[in-house]
Amino acid sequence: MAPAPFPVRFVEFAPYTDGGESAVYPDRLPFRMVRTKRGKDRLALRPARSSDGDALQTYVRALSPQSRYNRFLGGASELPASELARTLAANGRDTLTLLLTSAAEGREIVVGEARVALSCAERAGEFSMSIADDLRRLGVGSALLEEIERKAAADGIEWLFGDTLRTNVGMIALALGRGFRLEPGLEQRLLRIQKRLEDATPDLPCRKWAEIAGATELHGA
Repeated sequence: MAPAPFPVRFVEFAPYTDGGESAVYPDRLPFRMVRTKRGKDRLALRPARSSDGDALQTYVRALSPQSRYNRFLGGASELPASELARTLAANGRDTLTLLLTSAAEGREIVVGEARVALSCAERAGEFSMSIADDLRRLGVGSALLEEIERKAAADGIEWLFGDTLRTNVGMIALALGRGFRLEPGLEQRLLRIQKRLEDATPDLPCRKWAEIAGATELHGA
């Protein structure tokens, strides 16, 4: 029998912490630290800024064609100008764009992203996400999705869902691993992944995620 290509335990989780950097990076959100087997990753999660257009486009262009197709449900070499503007204009109250960044040679590089749209009245949230190709199978995607779930539940969101291509086996496996159910999508080519957040806060309305204080990073071992 051939050996497994990856270890069973991809990442190690450490407690939530702000790393003492709240004053330096006030817009970074609390994020659980992850020590990856690769050992060189220092990742941080923060809301997108209006000045992130070039960095986000560089990230999207660097994705493999298949990864872009999976993420945007069709062929695209970059984000159209209108979509980029909408992504960067997320208001942090009921829509939010999160960027996963890596510090390399003193420069911040986008290595992942997530979009979340909340329906406060229905206590439901829709999400989409992607991770750089060279960070796949390290547990980073699972950590990012877990953080989306945690923040949504803390905001009183009871249901979290997203649409993905039936052929996107990576996202489907990730969702199933996090306890999502598969449902028919709005189109034949799509599946809806959906999860009830059992620990949703019952008495809080949707609040402005961007105001959450703290600055926690994902660190390489």
